[in-house]
Amino acid sequence: MLLSVGLAFAAGIPLVTIARRVGLPPILLLTAAGVLIGPGVLGESALVDPADLGRGLEVLVALAVGLILFEGGLTLDRGVLREAPVVITRLLTVGVFVTLLVGTLALVFLADRPWREALLGASLVVVTGPTVIGPLLKRVRLNERLHGILHWEGVVIDPIGVFVALLCFEIAISDESGGLTAIVDLVVRVLGGSIIGIIGGRILLWLHRRDLVPTDLTNVFTLSVAVGVFTVAESIRSEAGVLAATVAGYTLGFQRPERLRHLRAFKEEIVFLLIGALFILLAGRLDFERFESFGLGGLLAVLAMMFVARPLSIVLCTWGSDLGWNERTFLAWVAPRGIVAASMASLFALALERANPDDVGFVETFTWSVILATILLQATTAGPFAELLGLRRKHPKGWIIVGAHSLGRRIAHFATNQAKVPVLLIDQNKRAIREAKAEGLHAIEQDARRPELAERADFARFGNLLALTDNEDLNVRLCDIWSDMLGKPNVWRWGGEESDSGSRFAQGLPRPGLISAEMERGDAKFVVDPDEHGAGVYRVASANDGVMDLAPPESVPQLGLHLIREADYFRQAFLPEGFGPLQSNGIDAILHELMDRLVAARPDINREQILADLLSREQMNPTFVGDGVCIPHTHARGLDERVCVLGIAPEGTSYGTHQVRLVFMLISPTGDPESHLATLAEIGRTCLDPSIRQALMDASSGTVALQVIQGAHD
Repeated sequence: MLLSVGLAFAAGIPLVTIARRVGLPPILLLTAAGVLIGPGVLGESALVDPADLGRGLEVLVALAVGLILFEGGLTLDRGVLREAPVVITRLLTVGVFVTLLVGTLALVFLADRPWREALLGASLVVVTGPTVIGPLLKRVRLNERLHGILHWEGVVIDPIGVFVALLCFEIAISDESGGLTAIVDLVVRVLGGSIIGIIGGRILLWLHRRDLVPTDLTNVFTLSVAVGVFTVAESIRSEAGVLAATVAGYTLGFQRPERLRHLRAFKEEIVFLLIGALFILLAGRLDFERFESFGLGGLLAVLAMMFVARPLSIVLCTWGSDLGWNERTFLAWVAPRGIVAASMASLFALALERANPDDVGFVETFTWSVILATILLQATTAGPFAELLGLRRKHPKGWIIVGAHSLGRRIAHFATNQAKVPVLLIDQNKRAIREAKAEGLHAIEQDARRPELAERADFARFGNLLALTDNEDLNVRLCDIWSDMLGKPNVWRWGGEESDSGSRFAQGLPRPGLISAEMERGDAKFVVDPDEHGAGVYRVASANDGVMDLAPPESVPQLGLHLIREADYFRQAFLPEGFGPLQSNGIDAILHELMDRLVAARPDINREQILADLLSREQMNPTFVGDGVCIPHTHARGLDERVCVLGIAPEGTSYGTHQVRLVFMLISPTGDPESHLATLAEIGRTCLDPSIRQALMDASSGTVALQVIQGAHD
């Protein structure tokens, strides 16, 4: 048993990774692996034999399906069903009924199966499944409308399929005289599972909203509650646990508590692990003799599902819509089944085999046949078929900009107005989003680390990402996440260190928050194609034929966006209220005195931390630059601008081993080394002139000293 389970879990994720790299549906490789190392090929020497698990396989499958559907519920947007086009609503109602009806009739009349068994088999292939549709949509890149229809059909149809399958399962296991019993069992399953799921979901929601669970335990705690919900429901009635876990997930997903942004990523990883292991284990159950005895009737039933049920469903569901014939044709062709269908089929097959050991597993064989046929014929040909029908989009020109501060908004305006490309601003800062919307920009308050955002239909226009947060590690993480969906060449991040994650942009500039602060103060501005490109002018982007390029070569004659930062750094940083004669001697006393002046002017700064940094630096190596000038300096967190105070001692005062007359104390924001060095250099150049030094010592006030600095710059 250990070998079977261990190999299934160990091989699952590597096979999913390989499939993604080569552009194949992961289910194909997982199924092939399960068959090749299972008893169907190796017989008694099988490396993975699901029979080793006994009843444990049934429990494992049910629990895994429950967790997969629980995770699916977390991704549901409460506005989807309300805002969904009529086509999607019909697919979830009329489409399900048509598929169930055609499938049942096909199995009864073509495969010669009893109607109860036929009904159960048809119910299992109702769902299309997001585990197959999601990767397909990323690979094929359909137009926005088709993307939305297929995506939301796959996401929302799972719980509907579970309800339908449970109903049909109750009908299938009841005898002719047990109709009332079947109804009672169904009510207990559905009602009991739903109530337990709602209670479990509400408890989790209550705990999350009151921060009663430690942040570092949020993921595992939620997982344990989901398992508990499944277990309680399953103990009341078998198969009720699957429904309970599904309902719990949807209860949380509809409310969307803040903590779920971390939970979703964790759940997705768990689901991928479960899908990989499950498909290998379930594929290992496949018996070639069953497929050999499937017969022509079974094959015709499979073809009926693909070429009758789906096209008829699409014809009825798109009747009166504005979808073109090519879009309807594609929808009629693409309906691959996935893990939920396979898992539910195996789950019911195990239950039926336990009740009737002579059962040959026709339902499971039929379901797997539909899964493999739809993936082999539909999923693998979806790309060329969409190309033939003219439905594939080229790589989208739109940009996602993470950071709705002044800098992000200005780049967004350039992209929208000059480059003529769509832009979406994403930020978790409510004020920034509100200001962006007030400026007429498309902006949403979201966590950009959520990979499921890319699956939304309204994101289909965006093929590039620019990470503009002040957190360099976060920018790298964002590039890692979005490069899987947009392609590595299409993700960018502001400055930062060398990394394999995303292309660096604006490497010579400080963090975006500082640039935004400069813009709001008027110390920096954006212009389109300035008359002269001199010092302090930085080319940010260009626009040409509906494309925006970041920091292109200057030689390219394109419409360009330029950032102009004021060059008089010394004047910008100088605080007139921090000017005055020094009353102290010695490094410690002078720095304490100047810090008192700085705190009086800027009470928001961290006095003790800055003072400790300055004292540590000056005690080791005083920043004496000659001619009686000293410039103690450091960086501080929380500042959005450089600040400088000046103490004068016309007669000179001791500063360690030096006599000083001018002490400039400069504090710069963390993350802006370029401007800090530029300010130091400018102070040094200004004080090279003896007349300027004397004028500063003779100044009667900070205002007069500022005029001297301004005159020196001019």
